[in-house]
Amino acid sequence: MKSTITTYEYSYITQQVNDLVSAYLSVNDRRMRDTVRATTLERITPLLPSEDPISQEFLRRLQPDRLSRDAAAKLLPTLEPLVVPFPELSIKQLSKLFRKVKKLKQPEWADLNLHELTYLGWNDGGSQKKYLVAPYQDRLIGIQGDLAPQVVKGVCAICQTIGNVSLFVSTTKKSGLGTYTRNGNYICRDSAQCNRQLTDPQALTEFLSIVRPKR
Repeated sequence: MKSTITTYEYSYITQQVNDLVSAYLSVNDRRMRDTVRATTLERITPLLPSEDPISQEFLRRLQPDRLSRDAAAKLLPTLEPLVVPFPELSIKQLSKLFRKVKKLKQPEWADLNLHELTYLGWNDGGSQKKYLVAPYQDRLIGIQGDLAPQVVKGVCAICQTIGNVSLFVSTTKKSGLGTYTRNGNYICRDSAQCNRQLTDPQALTEFLSIVRPKR
């Protein structure tokens, strides 16, 4: 079995299925529910490997006229074998991505679902730092920045969803004169939640182009 679904595609499928469940719970007209289900299947079917039995079973179980939230929550993880997970990096690999950080706080790997991560992000509350590891131009890069303690309601620059965000600022360029440039934006304080809401990687790429160190 070959994993072919990206993590952000998996987030998109999850979003579509949850929207379908919401329609089932709020729409009484049978024909309208049929229309919503057909639209959902039209959107997610092209993302699934057509000949794979996991895909076929998943689509079959979406067919009933009613799908509860509990049933959907049990159904969605059945796709995980088809999802390309984010790599679990060793301490040595992480250290290479953050060479200038002397005491790098490690992410809580046990609490993460790698099948939901388009990027890896974790907070160090003691130093008010946030660390990001993300794909950029066909390789993984590591970015550290200051994370403001203030939490506000706003749009995340990465997942483009309204939620609890904080200002993330990183040093992007230094000169021999001791001056430096800092850039950033508001992003989700909870990176795991951000990943679950991330259905298009373009905004992530644009954010990384702003906050990554430049020579």
